[in-house]
Amino acid sequence: MEWATKDGFFKAKVPREQMTTEIGTIWVYGLKCGEKDEYENAVVRFKAKSRQVHLANARAKLLQITVYDQHGKLMFDDTEMGQLCEVPAIIADPILDVARRLSGMTTGEIEELVKNSETAQKKDSNTG
Repeated sequence: MEWATKDGFFKAKVPREQMTTEIGTIWVYGLKCGEKDEYENAVVRFKAKSRQVHLANARAKLLQITVYDQHGKLMFDDTEMGQLCEVPAIIADPILDVARRLSGMTTGEIEELVKNSETAQKKDSNTG
């Protein structure tokens, strides 16, 4: 067995996968640790003792930060979030499945965040 090194961690490449969709070929990249944290923080926000779940744009946000063009550049920016929300789910969902897999997310990870948030919120309201 070979032991990992710091250098190995810092040189690790973000996984990516080329994907052909009904609308053309794209690159789907996995998230880095910090990007995944930012994404999760955008979906579940903690303010003092309250937790607010913002799932309204969760899919669009994940598309925005994982879909790249043929040149390896992010395809979408913040100004296009409204348009990303209008992408048909039948096109978006297979891309999102790949993005989640490449980012080490389970299918129910966001739902688990929500559930944990609700459980923690109930505990806070019972103790506060």
